[in-house]
Amino acid sequence: MLDYHVHSTFSPDGEMTMEEACRQAVSLELKEIAVTDHMDIDLPDNEKAFQIKDMNQYISELERIREDFKGRLKVKKGIEIGLQDWTLEMAADLTVKYPFDFVIASVHLVNGEDPYFRTYFHTRDKIKSYTDYYHTILDLLKDYDNFNVLGHLDYFRRYSPYEYKPQDYRIGLDLTEAILRLLVQKGKGIELNTAGFRHSSNQPHPHPEVLKWFRELGGEIVTIGSDAHNAAFIGYEYKRAVECLKYAGFDYVAAFSEMKPEFIRI
Repeated sequence: MLDYHVHSTFSPDGEMTMEEACRQAVSLELKEIAVTDHMDIDLPDNEKAFQIKDMNQYISELERIREDFKGRLKVKKGIEIGLQDWTLEMAADLTVKYPFDFVIASVHLVNGEDPYFRTYFHTRDKIKSYTDYYHTILDLLKDYDNFNVLGHLDYFRRYSPYEYKPQDYRIGLDLTEAILRLLVQKGKGIELNTAGFRHSSNQPHPHPEVLKWFRELGGEIVTIGSDAHNAAFIGYEYKRAVECLKYAGFDYVAAFSEMKPEFIRI
């Protein structure tokens, strides 16, 4: 078992230390985790900005924890980079400067609006809330390469006020396909984010059918991440995630060291 999306107190919304996360992972008999704290550069109008305040301290703590749990748990140095069109160069510089094993590229804002605050939906009906978000991902990924997997493809769904229906994953299908094709072209991966199972849809991010399209288009790299911000959700719904990946046609899940993937049979 691996969990490749974990947040500690280095993320402003994190509720567990790295050590607490690792202890929980060991108790669940996980083999490996990636700590991927938030780094959203220049997050507008958010007093609780998702930023690691001291990157040197973050890396130092990761290295200490890795050594402390050596032989019990593999701990990978990760980060979740929040992308915006005016921060891409800074984001790339950050991933080059520090010795990360694994980088998630995520999109949390559309034109400065975060769906988390719900105002995103005030001027968007259901279809536009999907397509605006997917357009933003596609435009950003065209100009950005310093990452390993795309995080929570349909993140906005967590906060949508619109009733979820089983076919909603088909909204903006042409945009979704373009994103998946671009990931394949760049040799990048996608994550299965199990936090989606806590949503009313009872589906991961993204939907298993989207993962299946990714595989059919030639996608090979997929990670499983809980997006845990507290210890209770470490390794969340891992078995269901594996079932989804097998349905989608994957025989392996990816792990990373020094930004390079290795494949572990599921």
